[in-house]
Amino acid sequence: MNLFCDDHYSRLLRDILILAVAIVPGILMGQQRLSLNDAVQEGLVKNYQLLVAKNETEMSSQNITYGNAGFLPSISAYGALDKSYLDAQVKVISGSELDNKTAESNVTAAGIKAEWVLFDGAGMFVEYEKLKSLWKISDLETRIAMEQVVYDIILAYCNIIRQKELFEACKERLESSKIRYSIAHEKLDSGLGSEQEWLQSHVALQADSTALIMLTGELSKSKISLNRLLTSDLQRDFITDDSIYLIQIPEPEKLRTSSRELNNLLKINTEQLMYSKLEEKSLKTGQYPRLLLTGSYNYFANNTEASFINYNRYFGPQLGINVGIKLFDGSKLKRSLQNARIDVQNRELLLQDVQLYVAALLGETWLDYQSLLQTIGLGKERLRLAQKNLDIAMKAWQVGVISSVQLRVAQDDLFLASSDLVNAYYQVKVKETELLRISGMLIK
Repeated sequence: MNLFCDDHYSRLLRDILILAVAIVPGILMGQQRLSLNDAVQEGLVKNYQLLVAKNETEMSSQNITYGNAGFLPSISAYGALDKSYLDAQVKVISGSELDNKTAESNVTAAGIKAEWVLFDGAGMFVEYEKLKSLWKISDLETRIAMEQVVYDIILAYCNIIRQKELFEACKERLESSKIRYSIAHEKLDSGLGSEQEWLQSHVALQADSTALIMLTGELSKSKISLNRLLTSDLQRDFITDDSIYLIQIPEPEKLRTSSRELNNLLKINTEQLMYSKLEEKSLKTGQYPRLLLTGSYNYFANNTEASFINYNRYFGPQLGINVGIKLFDGSKLKRSLQNARIDVQNRELLLQDVQLYVAALLGETWLDYQSLLQTIGLGKERLRLAQKNLDIAMKAWQVGVISSVQLRVAQDDLFLASSDLVNAYYQVKVKETELLRISGMLIK
């Protein structure tokens, strides 16, 4: 049977199929097989956004030191050398006088000074806790970023599988359209068919060919999206799994318990509330006196012609204790404490709002997940019926029992049933991944 009687159209369709076959993953030999787990691991190691987040967390970790919190003394050194020429006139009670219009003076000074805060209302301890809290917040931000990257990788990977399965469904429809076109052409040549029937088959064949080209492009773009997430060569080709695999999701009560304990959005809001409380506590330390231990070792020498004392030098250690308390600052501290208390209240309200949001999101996502699972069962039965319907319609059309329009409806019904089932699997995977992220189970 000659499937392509029209030489021009035959060549065009062959080119389309050759192009599709050349691009579609899994056809060419020697490609790397990339599992979903491998993709996730690769993304966690190489993704640029995660690398930036991890570096910021590392900086926050390095800031947790007793020196940054103010526990350790500060030590500074100084030195100075001054040379000057003065117009000096000195007259003392004894009657002695000095008048030197070019008196030379040399001053040399050097020393080491240390200050150590002994008491500041426990402010140093609060600062240390604030540094640890900032690190925890940064670490939670990194974990949230990791969850987002893993979420995006899973969906991008499954989207490739979805595009592959849609491509196969479209290719099957194209194959049936080729058979229909060939039979219509033979009927027309033998005088048993009409030109309109042949034209209708021709139009359907062109539409299916165009759809296949578009799906080929979508498949290639889906691979580019995944490669970008993996920080890989955008043109890298690989073979994915053949189907979207679903996992067993725990029962709602376990998901709710896990979300209250492990959800990183709740954790970071809880830690931000803790940091606001530490800020308030830090301000309160300003109400207490400040006790400093000071010590220094100084050297001073003055060699001058502008005085009766030509040379003066002293050096040695110095030790002291300074105590001070701020008595009035224009009520700045009072207003700061009031604002800090309001900030704590706001953080408490935000935490309660996030708790409601997480609980509501979990419930809504669970309902969507259950509904989509039911559509998969119905979709499988629908696909089986649509395939059987097309087989019957093709035989009925060949003997003239039904029209070309009815045959086309049967073709479209099969393609829609197949594509809807593929999309249902993808949407279930989306909801499944969302449930794992909300419950804090996406990353162990």
